[in-house]
Amino acid sequence: MRRIDIDNLDEAALVELNARIVERLQFLHHQRTAAALQDIRVGSGVTFEGPGGATIRGIVIRRNKKTVTVHTDDERQWNVSPTLLKLTGSHVLDTLDEVMAGKARSDGPKSEGGTSGGTGTRASDKIVAFPKPDRR
Repeated sequence: MRRIDIDNLDEAALVELNARIVERLQFLHHQRTAAALQDIRVGSGVTFEGPGGATIRGIVIRRNKKTVTVHTDDERQWNVSPTLLKLTGSHVLDTLDEVMAGKARSDGPKSEGGTSGGTGTRASDKIVAFPKPDRR
């Protein structure tokens, strides 16, 4: 790496150099954020490190320009930088496909003249919608 001798620069030159450095750092950050956003889709399962180092799991419910809104298992919403997220590989629609396939099998042929033995609703038969976020 090339060393820059800043001891001989006057104040105006230092201010100009500082502005160029900040601009370059912002550009690099924007590139990293845009690259991370490429892989993230609404409905994708993600994890990230929360306060105190706790791993937080959730599902992406909105992609913003600089952040991603994540609905977590504890019913909270977090705005997180996409560079801090790790994809879990699951997607809400994958789960929906599995639920619907299981429901189709359970709605299949029934035995004649009898009950199917337990008509209760299973947890896998329930589809839960995410609540709409408050608009402020």
